[in-house]
Amino acid sequence: MIRNGSGCPDPTYDQALPAIRREENIRAREKRYGVKRGETVHIIIDIKDEGRRTVKVSRRMQVVNLYEHHILLKHATGVQESYQYNDFLQKLDRR
Repeated sequence: MIRNGSGCPDPTYDQALPAIRREENIRAREKRYGVKRGETVHIIIDIKDEGRRTVKVSRRMQVVNLYEHHILLKHATGVQESYQYNDFLQKLDRR
């Protein structure tokens, strides 16, 4: 454990470092994939129709968080979906 100037244990430093690293990693992912938390994105999803047809639907979703292996999106209805980054980039509709 890290000690402060008076020699007392300082747990704040030990707790702050992982949070800082986590935030730096998220910002690096935001830069790498071109989306930011809180941003609204449009994704195109294939939905099966009543028949055998598949229909492409564009959905407006908000980016909730960017995790190590997937991205979490939230629809206006409150439904949350997560996609792996390669799937997300294929479905992303850049407008």
